[in-house]
Amino acid sequence: MGMTEKQFNGFVRLTLDDILEVLALMKDSPEKEKLQKLADNLQKMIED
Repeated sequence: MGMTEKQFNGFVRLTLDDILEVLALMKDSPEKEKLQKLADNLQKMIED
């Protein structure tokens, strides 16, 4: 059984929220930059 678009967007929002919480706790590092890139991509998915 698949997800509706609304369900998928909800999943992405929950995931993005968790990633943003982790980013706020991280010190600057290459890993933080990669995680920020992922967060940016997820945000773009929500906006499109």
